[in-house]
Amino acid sequence: MKKQGKFSLKLLKYETVNLTSNIFTVIFGVLFPIGLTALIAFAIGNNVIEDPAYIPMFHTQVFIQMSMLIPLATMLMGHGVNYAHELETGAIQRFKLYGFKEHSILGSKILSHLIFLAISFAIYCAFAFIALDIIVPSIWALITFTLFFFIFSAILFTLGHGIASLSGKYSRAYAIIMAVYFGVMVLGGMMGVPPNQFPNGVRHIAMGIPLYYIISEQFINFWMGIGGYNMAGLSVSTAGLAVLAIGLIALSVFLTKKGKISQAAKPVYYE
Repeated sequence: MKKQGKFSLKLLKYETVNLTSNIFTVIFGVLFPIGLTALIAFAIGNNVIEDPAYIPMFHTQVFIQMSMLIPLATMLMGHGVNYAHELETGAIQRFKLYGFKEHSILGSKILSHLIFLAISFAIYCAFAFIALDIIVPSIWALITFTLFFFIFSAILFTLGHGIASLSGKYSRAYAIIMAVYFGVMVLGGMMGVPPNQFPNGVRHIAMGIPLYYIISEQFINFWMGIGGYNMAGLSVSTAGLAVLAIGLIALSVFLTKKGKISQAAKPVYYE
């Protein structure tokens, strides 16, 4: 059978439908960030903060913090869970039987997720800048944040891919990915407690996650154009997470070749 290694619109269409038909991805990737941002900004911020002068800074911090929910839901949960289900049901093997190469399948997944991510982020930004009192960022802060947003998204995609490949089963991958998703939310301060208020042991764990630095007071000041920003912590934690994600994929490839893990050895239509 002829190998279809080039870009395929049909494959991209399938991946797009596969992604958007997952109601959890739409809810957690589009609606949840907007709803949680509005809840914290209006119900909590406007009632707790007594000085109106601090409201724009608070809204800006909430906007930056909750925007990270979009790649967490789209790239980590959306791709990881879907890919684990495809592996278990034999969908990936069937694509290969029809002549699609693995890099073509993965490329279509990456492109469809990037499109969904960009649209979700645009919707979120439109809501935030219309409904909230967001401070306009400095040009360097905007560049830094945008670069980090998409690099972080790519790492989460890789992490989800690695977890799904290693798990072998949909249920196991789902449990691990949801644990990581909510763990990052807690350590990233999205559950109401800022990371700098954690006990020392937990705070040091949180410092290994890039979100600790992107929602810091130093970055908020950098966003407003007040002083510079030390990129060391953000760069090291981001690089560390990238190494972990790539390492999981490398481990899954090694174990698969050794026969230690099996991906879709028994598709559901044989049962």
